[in-house]
Amino acid sequence: MTGPVRQLPWAEKYRPRRVSEIVGNKEAVEEFVRWMRAWESGRVPERKAALLHGPPGTGKTSLVLAYAEEHGYDLVQVNASDRRTPESLEEVLGHAISSTTVFGRRRMVLVDEVEGAVLSAESGTAEVLRSLIQRTSVPMVLTANDVWEPNVAPLRERCLLIEFGRLRPKEIAERLREIARREGLGVDDGLIEAIAERARGDMRAAINDLQATAMLGGGLRALEAMQSRDVELNAFELMARVFGAKRLADGRGVLANTDLDPETALTWVFDNVQTQIRDPRALEEAYRVLADADLHLRRASRFQRWELMKYGTVLLSAGPGVVKASTGEKGGRLEFPSRIRFLQQTRAEREAIRSVLAKVAQRTHMSTSKAATEFIPYLRLMLKAGDGRIAKALGLTEREVEVLAARAPELGLRPLKAGPEEAAAEERGPRARAAARARRARRG
Repeated sequence: MTGPVRQLPWAEKYRPRRVSEIVGNKEAVEEFVRWMRAWESGRVPERKAALLHGPPGTGKTSLVLAYAEEHGYDLVQVNASDRRTPESLEEVLGHAISSTTVFGRRRMVLVDEVEGAVLSAESGTAEVLRSLIQRTSVPMVLTANDVWEPNVAPLRERCLLIEFGRLRPKEIAERLREIARREGLGVDDGLIEAIAERARGDMRAAINDLQATAMLGGGLRALEAMQSRDVELNAFELMARVFGAKRLADGRGVLANTDLDPETALTWVFDNVQTQIRDPRALEEAYRVLADADLHLRRASRFQRWELMKYGTVLLSAGPGVVKASTGEKGGRLEFPSRIRFLQQTRAEREAIRSVLAKVAQRTHMSTSKAATEFIPYLRLMLKAGDGRIAKALGLTEREVEVLAARAPELGLRPLKAGPEEAAAEERGPRARAAARARRARRG
């Protein structure tokens, strides 16, 4: 990476100035625009406040700032976490909810991080926010990372909920390339893709990482040295909280304070639970709790029943600790999950296999799943027999031929230490793995 490196934070420098510049979450953006246009048409919406919620770095605040700038609004912005008392919130926002400024400009109110104010402030903060929403004569927008905290319920009832999801790596990578071009940087495309992948849907984190790696001299090694420490530290801190919980209430808000998504956190807990709980009966109960947590989380995502998230996150973040506390065990050393380590080690092979499946599917007009079961076994035998014509016809690279001939992708890639029962359950997800491990625990 070569080129000038500026000290101004790029996340602010390249924050969207127009709604059309917002990356991803198209449906959420469109819903917000419709809500604002209802205000602008003179029809006060039934929900006078909109609550934008989702993971950090997905564009919630940026959307509001961009809309205000593009459409000429006077924006009053406060961070609710910095306004710890009901009196301070009322003092700042009480006058801001009038319809116009002294110069006749339209006004909009933005209250960031409302869950921090509701959960941390003195009694009465939620009631003040509810009162402001009821009295406002201007659009009032709230943002939150975790909208399903029980204490946020009074605000959910009065707001239009607009959900923001994590951004796709492809969306992040396109934005990073644009920033690199505007900064005059010569950036390796592999570095761009690595940053986008490791950001886990957080655009702000990705932009910060791009700037940080540029300041460190660039390259994948700088990114890996910087990020592996952060992710590992966050994960081990999370595990300490999970297995140190004494009550289910200890698990509230734990997952909101980590960059790990629930599925990754579930993998960490699964791989560490046997080192923390030795008693077979307690281990079985711990796996049962984790299976229930996985069920709630998956149902919330599959059926858009987001109220189930609070049950799944509490069971995941405190359930194993409660079971462990009942045994009085101290637990062993926390370890990096073997499954995640294995997936990292076999990433290149799995990417090669996916590439082969895509090429086969395109040329044979079949799905990739059908290609894996009905075509790849025969292709592998032909390649091992030295038939180079089929590889040329399919456009396979030397690396893809090597990987395909060495492994049978139809058997799948799984850790060698996994038992046959766990291996069979591996492909069916965390709940199936939990059930398999629970059966092993009962057998002692």
